[in-house]
Amino acid sequence: MNIIDISMELNERTIVWKDDEPPKLIRLARIPDAPVNFTWLDFGAHAGTHIDAPYYLFNDKWKSDEVPFEVLIGDCQVLDLTEADDMITKKDLQKKDIYLKRILLKTKNSYDKMEKYNPEHVALTEDAAEYLRDLGVILVGYDYQSFERNGECKIHRIFMEKNIICLDNLRLKDTVEKEYKLICLPIKVTGIDAGPSRAILMEE
Repeated sequence: MNIIDISMELNERTIVWKDDEPPKLIRLARIPDAPVNFTWLDFGAHAGTHIDAPYYLFNDKWKSDEVPFEVLIGDCQVLDLTEADDMITKKDLQKKDIYLKRILLKTKNSYDKMEKYNPEHVALTEDAAEYLRDLGVILVGYDYQSFERNGECKIHRIFMEKNIICLDNLRLKDTVEKEYKLICLPIKVTGIDAGPSRAILMEE
């Protein structure tokens, strides 16, 4: 069995949303000056690979610790959309045979070296999001900080009003267009809008 880590590295060099503070890894103790190595973590819940819970936009919907494991673990499809230079449209998705409920969108973003935030990253159109929603998907993964630009929440709202989980900041360059087994485990911080996660794909 082959395991592909599709998670972003989370450290002080991790690129975050342009208005967010970068993560801080505060080294409170280090051997040999201390008996242990101890690090304090300070970062936003949307830093690095993470799930956006519907609570992000809706007070009465799942918080990050309430998302069922049945949504986060199971068969998924990677769709290769690396030919798109700007926006992924409904027409782009209609060319694909989408038959599973967990969909990961591989774009040119996965080849970005992530040295600075790119405001022109490949994004998703509203009709593309509506198309996935209407197919009955339960999770959509993406290879950048957001499906959309400029801090808008139109795409997020299309997904979240139907309890569709958004899995952001994936690194999919080592994947191909096919079916995998997804395991995504957010840390169990209670009562918040997002959960930093380790996400892997398994293939036979």
